[in-house]
Amino acid sequence: MTTQFRARYANGKLEPLEPLNLKDGCEVTVTVSEDAETGAESLLEMFERLHRKYPPETREPMPTDGARNYKHYLYGHPKEEEQDH
Repeated sequence: MTTQFRARYANGKLEPLEPLNLKDGCEVTVTVSEDAETGAESLLEMFERLHRKYPPETREPMPTDGARNYKHYLYGHPKEEEQDH
């Protein structure tokens, strides 16, 4: 099993920033990748993480009328019908 998580290094120990589903005392292999000075992940890293968490086959199709019917999607207003030009 492979699990990726963020951690903070302090006082000689790595402290996970989120709960881990591991048995107490189990041994793991750790690969260290240091973040930027702010400790924040890059935008590319965020997109890659979200893409792994929500692969395309698990997403619902996106609406194609979002610009015209934004009030419907944001506030629940009735949808506007498409107008012929």
